[in-house]
Amino acid sequence: MMNKNNPPQRPKRAQRSDGRSTRAVVLEAAGKVFAERGFAEATSKEICERAGTNGAAVNYYFDTLAAAASNYYFGGKEGLYEEVLIEAHRQMLSLEDLNRIITSEATPEEKLRVFLKHIIRTAMNASELWGIRIFLRELASPSPFVPKFITTAVFPKSQKLRELIRDITGLPPDSPAMQRATALVALPCMGLILFPEKLRPLMLPATAGDAEGLLEDMLAYMLGGLRALGETAR
Repeated sequence: MMNKNNPPQRPKRAQRSDGRSTRAVVLEAAGKVFAERGFAEATSKEICERAGTNGAAVNYYFDTLAAAASNYYFGGKEGLYEEVLIEAHRQMLSLEDLNRIITSEATPEEKLRVFLKHIIRTAMNASELWGIRIFLRELASPSPFVPKFITTAVFPKSQKLRELIRDITGLPPDSPAMQRATALVALPCMGLILFPEKLRPLMLPATAGDAEGLLEDMLAYMLGGLRALGETAR
């Protein structure tokens, strides 16, 4: 019988014969199933069939702790979906990649260039990423898991991006102007990534193939706007 005060430790991750951990395989399979069917229609059975593992793996690798009041151990599709949301965001830009950009020895302007280059590359390969379809579903009908996802995955990256914007604008990190400046950088990037790839050549052909031209235009647009915001705040 489970001791409430001493919940079981998560077992070590199993390794498959192909070298990939069961956790990674289940996460990849789950991302594709959730992208195709949405959270409500996805089943643990289909996820495990695609991952080539048994149903216990979903509970085994994607368990969560309940609220501190009960401290009970539970797992299943909900915990798995929370992990899928975080991985979907990583597909667009991982915190590790963003941190490498921000902490590099490059100038703030060059850091912004590298950041935008990464975003454009992601946008150009969006059809290969199941995470894009996950976010399109969330935009249409947000799930109850989004607030936790924002706290866990989005806020840490937002803080890093603010460091770069501060270096360009001189704006105080916690000021309303900084919040707006961060939004004015992040939202065009999100829009570019999430814009349906099949519609891009029809509606925005100039953004469909010329990655270098798009990079230079976005860089000039954002640098001009950020510098103007910095001047206005002085």
